[in-house]
Amino acid sequence: MYVNYQINNSKFKNDVVSIPITATSVSIPINIEYQIVDNSELIESLFVKNETQNSVNPILDYDKVRFTPVDMNLVPIGNINYNLSFVDSTNVLRSPSYYSTIGFDDSDIKLLKSNFTDSYLQLEFYDNDNAMVQNLIGTIDIYNRLSSGDYYPAGISGANVAGQPLPASQIQTNLLLSNPLIVKKAFYEGYYIYGYKDDLVINGLPKYLYMKASYFNGKTGKFTPLSTVNTPLKINDFVKKLYTRYDLYRNNTGFYYSMSNTYSNNIIYTQNSVNQNHNDITIKLYQAQVL
Repeated sequence: MYVNYQINNSKFKNDVVSIPITATSVSIPINIEYQIVDNSELIESLFVKNETQNSVNPILDYDKVRFTPVDMNLVPIGNINYNLSFVDSTNVLRSPSYYSTIGFDDSDIKLLKSNFTDSYLQLEFYDNDNAMVQNLIGTIDIYNRLSSGDYYPAGISGANVAGQPLPASQIQTNLLLSNPLIVKKAFYEGYYIYGYKDDLVINGLPKYLYMKASYFNGKTGKFTPLSTVNTPLKINDFVKKLYTRYDLYRNNTGFYYSMSNTYSNNIIYTQNSVNQNHNDITIKLYQAQVL
């Protein structure tokens, strides 16, 4: 006796199989060949490949390069002047500000006391101007320093001596960085900035860094946050006014950075007085004021 069954599977699809039946038993043929029913192909093609890559250290080029400052038209920069303005003892913002505005006296400067020489402008560079998602990329500290215009000139008469520093009330809170190829005796630390070479491709899109500044006063031992605006603002409007944007470029001749005068209004470009083929840049920073 035989019974016909319709079997629908990958091997016997739409086949009719005759199964012999006796009075005491029924013979049922069973196929022992396995059939893939899970995602093994996906595991082999994606999961294993991804996990293998995760287990091997990636090859990254940590070679750092020096970025040279230029203006928005790639004209080289001769001097970078960080012009700082502070609130005085009467809570009025003074622009320009002098070292006497923030508590230094003549002896602090004349004797180069540590409370003066250990004061500095701190620049923090972030990859985003959104404080919720930003990462700190690096910092630059620019210490107090007197420039050539902060001394009495030769030929001065009276109690003042040529070559001695001016009074604290006559020395502006400016920190000047100069191009070492143009100015032989100056302060250079912070003129160049450094970054990873592989972050940029030749003639590709620029990389943006967002700089937030603060000033450490060695006389008071306190940091003063600085902003790009000279007026008090509500906290919600004030947050992005803390940043100055640095645009990093790479072309066939090298690596460069400029400071955007469209992102914020505190950047001023002028022509260098010594080398007409260079420009100077002034970054105006003001003590932060919040309503």
